[in-house]
Amino acid sequence: MNLIHRSIDFEKDRDYILERHCRINYACESTWVREMPYPDYRSEWFSLTSQVSGFYGYLKQTAQDERSIAEIIETEAGCIVGYLWTTFCEDDESGFRFAEIQEIYIEEEFRRYGVATQLYEYAEAKAKRNDAKVIRAETGLCNNASVQLHERLGFAPYRYEFEKLLVNKNNQ
Repeated sequence: MNLIHRSIDFEKDRDYILERHCRINYACESTWVREMPYPDYRSEWFSLTSQVSGFYGYLKQTAQDERSIAEIIETEAGCIVGYLWTTFCEDDESGFRFAEIQEIYIEEEFRRYGVATQLYEYAEAKAKRNDAKVIRAETGLCNNASVQLHERLGFAPYRYEFEKLLVNKNNQ
């Protein structure tokens, strides 16, 4: 499949990106959060206007770095396949550089065709060209498809995060 990469148009693509970001968040949430049906989760997330604008503002800000990838992926016919957002970071003191795949989303009808693998390879090649020492990505513990993809592509865990629910879900 021949894919076209184009820069995100931050006005035209806003709704698309925000919807896919919400879907990614939901897929990566804790088991107890995902007990909430997606439509309820979506409604709640979009009601958090500072969170929505904060996410989108950060995406726009990082896209200004020429090393970053903030792209919509399309077929030659203009059908959106997904999107990729990768940032680059450098520690001023040590000089340690790394790339971080912030988000990758593939539309369901294009999954299982190797598109995600192609995009990871694309991001990795750009990371190497920009002298990154590592490329990182994160996902939710229960997002099995994403975990398996990362493992298949040679990613290894480097950090664990834990949470403990302190309130009864019904008593919040």
